Amino acid sequence: MFAKIGTPYTREQFADRLARARYWLEQCAPEQVNRLRTTRNFEVYDTLSDEEKAEIARLHDYLAAGGYTLDELNTALYAIPKQVFGEDKSEKELKTLQGSFLRTVYRLLIDRERGPRLYLFLYAIDPARYVGLLDFSTPRTEEEAAADRAAAEQAAAAAEPEKTEKVFGDPDPVEPVSTEQVSIDEFHRMDMRVCRILKCQEIRKSHNCYKLTLADGIGERVIVSSIKHDYTPEELVGRKIIVLANLTPARITGVTSDGMLLAATNNACGCQVIFVDDSVPEGTKIH
Repeated sequence: MFAKIGTPYTREQFADRLARARYWLEQCAPEQVNRLRTTRNFEVYDTLSDEEKAEIARLHDYLAAGGYTLDELNTALYAIPKQVFGEDKSEKELKTLQGSFLRTVYRLLIDRERGPRLYLFLYAIDPARYVGLLDFSTPRTEEEAAADRAAAEQAAAAAEPEKTEKVFGDPDPVEPVSTEQVSIDEFHRMDMRVCRILKCQEIRKSHNCYKLTLADGIGERVIVSSIKHDYTPEELVGRKIIVLANLTPARITGVTSDGMLLAATNNACGCQVIFVDDSVPEGTKIH
């Protein structure tokens, strides 16, 4: 490999450095490791236009024929789009086509849109390891279909957010009921309504508050709530909650909060928003 790319070193001289580099990549930066696929990537190939498929066929035939130098390979990579799409393209159009071609080759070989310098990558590796990955002259095999299904399932599983179970402590001591009594008239002064959460947005200036946009049956209102550590936006949007709607508006972390949601907080459960069954219409008063 080293002789092919023009260095005076032998593999033995680089063995220790290669081992250290491999260890660092795999342990410290695994996302930077480039590995050749083991099967053809029909998921990508089937999305290509006829011209783009013609580019891949030309590259396959060129690599399969062999006998090229490093410089000749580099020249061929940039010449193929011109050969397929025609000589009349402007310089800007040609650069766009060349960039798209190189990205497609990367995706077919290593499942990425970028990688090491392509001509060096292809020249340093034995062509027998990757030429078949660019040959789509035969239909997809059952083995390849099974590998694609397994890869899709693995990608879907990796995309799912990892759920961490929250750990709580012992219940807080139960406090005695307040001796300060309120009249029924005072209670009725509190206008509590059922609202649906339409949006849940993070607030740049706050580490623990969300900006919640609500539908209250009449229109929309915005409240600020410090429940960021207890809920994700996905757990809130679409749910119905109880809001003290006639609370005096307050400016919180740069956002005017027009109300306050009801929640229960205890050491045994953290903060638990009081949700309402979806059958209860928005705007319903709580008595």
